[in-house]
Amino acid sequence: MCGIVGEVTFHGLPVHPTWCRHACGLLAHRGPDGDGFFVDEGVAFGHRRLSIIDLAGGTQPMSFADGRYWITFNGEIYNYRALRRELEQAGAAFRTQSDTEVILAAFAAWGIDSFRRLNGIFAFAIWDSAEKRLVLARDHLGVKPLLIHTDAEGVRFGSELKGLLTHPRVQAHIDADGLSDYLQLGYVLTPKTIIADIHKLPPGHFLTAQAGQVSVQPFWKLADVLSQRDPAAASDEALTRDFERRLAEAVRAQLVSDVPLGAFLSGGIDSSAIVLQATAERNSGFRTFSIGFDEATFSELDYAQEAAQHLGTDHQQQIVQAPAFDALARLVWFYDEPLGDTSLIPTYFVAKLAREQVTVSLSGDGGDELLAGYDTYTADRLQSIYRHMPGIMHRRVVRPLVTAIPASSGKVSLDFRLKQFTAYAHASPERAHFSWRLMFHADELAALTGAAAPDTTFDRYARHFDAVPSQDALHRALYVDIQTWLVDDILAKVDRASMAVGLEARVPFLDPDFVAFAMRLPSRMKMRGWTRKYILKQMLRGRLPDRIIDRKKRGFNAPVTHWMRTAWREGFSEMLASGQSRLVDTRSPHISALWAQHLAGKQDHGFRLWTLFSLLLWEQHVLNASPLTE
Repeated sequence: MCGIVGEVTFHGLPVHPTWCRHACGLLAHRGPDGDGFFVDEGVAFGHRRLSIIDLAGGTQPMSFADGRYWITFNGEIYNYRALRRELEQAGAAFRTQSDTEVILAAFAAWGIDSFRRLNGIFAFAIWDSAEKRLVLARDHLGVKPLLIHTDAEGVRFGSELKGLLTHPRVQAHIDADGLSDYLQLGYVLTPKTIIADIHKLPPGHFLTAQAGQVSVQPFWKLADVLSQRDPAAASDEALTRDFERRLAEAVRAQLVSDVPLGAFLSGGIDSSAIVLQATAERNSGFRTFSIGFDEATFSELDYAQEAAQHLGTDHQQQIVQAPAFDALARLVWFYDEPLGDTSLIPTYFVAKLAREQVTVSLSGDGGDELLAGYDTYTADRLQSIYRHMPGIMHRRVVRPLVTAIPASSGKVSLDFRLKQFTAYAHASPERAHFSWRLMFHADELAALTGAAAPDTTFDRYARHFDAVPSQDALHRALYVDIQTWLVDDILAKVDRASMAVGLEARVPFLDPDFVAFAMRLPSRMKMRGWTRKYILKQMLRGRLPDRIIDRKKRGFNAPVTHWMRTAWREGFSEMLASGQSRLVDTRSPHISALWAQHLAGKQDHGFRLWTLFSLLLWEQHVLNASPLTE
């Protein structure tokens, strides 16, 4: 697991090797074990290495075929040994034991077709010196990041925004659509970023650049996987057995490592299922990690401890206090692009705890999106019933009652959920699903920014629904959440948090073969009645305590509501009073009212305010490294 950066220029223009080295230095946290560079006519690659496999021989950038091909690679290929055997039988010769060299040999043998055969998490650049061609590729589900800037002079790429922002050809124009995405959802929808000229390579896609021509194409499509779904599949028992076998295979493949390995364990069923399979393979001394808070509503340490004792792991846990206000600047710097998800705080601290003992940690991420784990899927089902209620009942009875509910606090307060639901209960299913997680509504944007801006967020979000029109409502929602929430929030958060401390995070639920199987499961195996993650719970029944299997899902969030009123109150008050932001009108009556209501305890605006504060911190500590042009 590493950090990569590079540039390829067109028409004989020189590259910027000094920039490449500087940008690579900004990625040092992603690869604390060393750096490497390759510079030639029209190309410069940089690499920061976190050594996981072939500690002595896997240095990068790496060449193959007498120097024809060069690669800088971030990630892990879990099936590299099988691919290597196949390539050796076809005559390939290897100098190292690394998975990196296998990617090069596979590309030399099979070209672009090799990408779909890679089982792993990856973002890489390959330079074909004979054809003067650059190829970039990102893994099937987007676990690893790859950001791109293109213009008439060439292509620049990197693992993080920070490095690209320092290139002399890159201008730090804020993307109006990206800002709209962020304020509404708390993240920016792929392929956009918050910067107008920098884009994310979509998951399962590759880019080619040659002789001034750039193209982006898919090598794998989740929509194609869904199109092969058989709603009338095998019996429940047969599907559950197959599910367990395939999950075990995914975990087994991801246990390969030449350095210490463990797992995050929250006490929820996703992480517990991963640890259950891992301990079956490594039946002694397997390490697990969890963090909690003094605020009982947010702490799950009792469940994590119970799961660890049941599974027999070497478990470490830690209570996290509110980070000092000044420390938030460093945290936001690591997260690279603004992120409105409060769970970025505990994710960073559990990664930091794990890194004290291991270099690789398994994660349970992806289970909710594959198996219908979120409350939003329950809301979707309720909405399909509720929207048939006469409008007059909704307007005159239900909405006034919900409006009258007093403010409550918690991970996501009850009054917030009910108000979100009733506000969109008569909308289309697509609009309603989009709205369940809204932080700020589109009609609030002008009040937040002080300027009118076009709102394209829902239209771009809804295109994912349009990609799978023939699927049932549940699978359309799952598909959309994988393509948006999972890629642009969850996986971005885990990547940045783990890489901030030099830890590799692996996600067995997102093994491409397992994803293909899980997405083809019939809806009854994911949501039966009001029971979500039905098949996973069936698999775990009798293997874990019922108290863990049947407990209500609790998101991995931090008590930001309380911290804003206490430890961070002065800092954020000064930030709003300064009026220095060029992205948000911090002195607007709308924001002032939210802050005053929150501090007085009249309303819990913690999640919405964190979305704003995270953006303001990012502007101060990441964006101001480059001039902002509006």
